[in-house]
Amino acid sequence: MAIRGMGWRRLVLGAPEASATTPPAGASPLETPPAGDGYVRIERGVEMTGRLVVERPLRIEGEFRGEIESANAVLVSEGGTVEAPIRARTVEIYGAVVGNVVASREVLIHASGRLHGDVEAPSLVVSRGAFFNGRTRMYRPERVVQSDAVTAPDAVAPAPAPAPAPER
Repeated sequence: MAIRGMGWRRLVLGAPEASATTPPAGASPLETPPAGDGYVRIERGVEMTGRLVVERPLRIEGEFRGEIESANAVLVSEGGTVEAPIRARTVEIYGAVVGNVVASREVLIHASGRLHGDVEAPSLVVSRGAFFNGRTRMYRPERVVQSDAVTAPDAVAPAPAPAPAPER
């Protein structure tokens, strides 16, 4: 059964229902970028464990343990915590992450962010005040050269013949 157009909400008995556009009390408006419509979200107060594979951008405001793989961006908000290796295109950390991070584009650790794990990405940005404990492996992203001519494996020029040995 697919539910479209509705999101999951955490209901607490006796607590007033908060609107989706009103930030929780005590939350700073500059805490993290506003949630976009395209994000898959793990809400504040939600704890998840397992392997999560998503195509759309992922925003973690709660707690996640396991493994994360996204074809797009992963954003860990200031209140979010992750204990998992993360593989994504872009990873932005405002909260806490324990685990190795592999990104095909960039990893950003903001001033409130904490990362304990190794990073592998072509670009790493660590803001002043951020915490990073781990190793980095940075590489230049491979450029795909597209041309009209396709070179077949047999079309490679042969290696030059060895020079003849001098006669005695």
